[in-house]
Amino acid sequence: MIQNHDPNLIVITRDEANSRHVDDLVKRQMSLRGEPGVTRSSGRAWYYQNWLVLSVVGALGALAAWALIEPVYDDMIYFQGTVSELDWNDSPASGELQAGREVRLLEAVEGSLRIRGEKIYLLGRLKELDARGAARLVDYTGIKDGDTIGLYLEHLGGSREDLNVALYLVRSPPPQPAERAKFTIGQLSARSGAAGMLVFALVAGMIGLFIGAADGIVCRLPRRALLAGGVGLLVGVVGGFICSMIANVVYTPLSDLAMRQMERSTAGLGSFGFLVQMFGRSFAWCVAGLAMGLEQGIALRSKRLLLYGVLGGVLGGVLGGLLFDPIDLIMLGPDKPSAHWSRLCGFVAIGLCVGGMIGVVELLTRDVWLRMTQGPLTGKEFLLFKDVMAIGSSPRSDIYLFNDPQVAKQHALLRAVGDECEIEARDGSIPVLLNDRAVQRARLRHGDSITIGRTVFVFQRRKG
Repeated sequence: MIQNHDPNLIVITRDEANSRHVDDLVKRQMSLRGEPGVTRSSGRAWYYQNWLVLSVVGALGALAAWALIEPVYDDMIYFQGTVSELDWNDSPASGELQAGREVRLLEAVEGSLRIRGEKIYLLGRLKELDARGAARLVDYTGIKDGDTIGLYLEHLGGSREDLNVALYLVRSPPPQPAERAKFTIGQLSARSGAAGMLVFALVAGMIGLFIGAADGIVCRLPRRALLAGGVGLLVGVVGGFICSMIANVVYTPLSDLAMRQMERSTAGLGSFGFLVQMFGRSFAWCVAGLAMGLEQGIALRSKRLLLYGVLGGVLGGVLGGLLFDPIDLIMLGPDKPSAHWSRLCGFVAIGLCVGGMIGVVELLTRDVWLRMTQGPLTGKEFLLFKDVMAIGSSPRSDIYLFNDPQVAKQHALLRAVGDECEIEARDGSIPVLLNDRAVQRARLRHGDSITIGRTVFVFQRRKG
């Protein structure tokens, strides 16, 4: 206790100095001066960061697309059965094929055999795969009538009939499922060709579905998840199909150029061909990424989200496309009949990049947003993507505050007024607290604390 003190002296006790009210006043002054650090929170949940969430769900969408397409898509047709009519002197008739890659492929045919009535030509550079998947040149003396073998082959269009050319051989393969064993080579080729035409559409659609539904799932908004996810699936499939046709106009000649360079090179795909292949695929996935990023903006009718999605999708497609071939040709090696594992890694890389870049573009270009510092989604940031956004306990709200009896169905509105933002209470019986003071309507400043029920937000604005 202080006795006989000057009446003009202001005395502050320890409890008063340490009170929350003083902290709020200090933060308010810092906010008015535009100082950083006001909005920092030790309780920030890193796993609610939008770029991280979208990266993960984009990868999961790509994984789902791979799981759907892989059973019916073949890099090379696999066909197995018992060898019959083995003929080492057989070769395609002159003029059987038009000029091009097919002619070069058949220049060194060693002979032919039949499996289940299908004639298959054997190349001089036919390779045998061992149990570990390693390839070595075939010893033809070991192939006899009556052997059960499997062949990875290409189905080529001839002038009179289609030709089958084996590139890899598997000795004593395990029995095939009965359903698969019923298909002819032509049927397998047609099925794989149709699946190949849908690869872009399916990958774009599944990534769009998962990215579109992500925010609704995180925010416990099934209606938004279904709407945005459904739009993402539809836009991704249709847009991906259209984009694939556009991309193929550029990608196909570049891919053919890379293949021709590889066939001229004794070391396989040289550096020039590799770069050409990377550029072509990057362009193709860049165009497909455009379709993957549209769903949120279309579903929620937001120009901002549409812009973020388009930019992020294009950038993510470019990055993912650039990673695809290094994964395939460097990490997993080029000498293999099937690229299913490299395709898995490539698709996942594209999903990661597209989702992540949509989140990064949003992070770098957003103007105003709310960050939840106390509540069920502590650490999540809510972008103010429309001129008027509702906050409340109704699932139809733009920001849904669930499981809180202190929140009205439509508790407050956030409204853009020129370059500023206002908050307005909609239910007079339940207040909106701005910096711990009840308000009916107020202009928001960077660092302001907004309390609605048991949830606390911090209003944030990008500097400049």
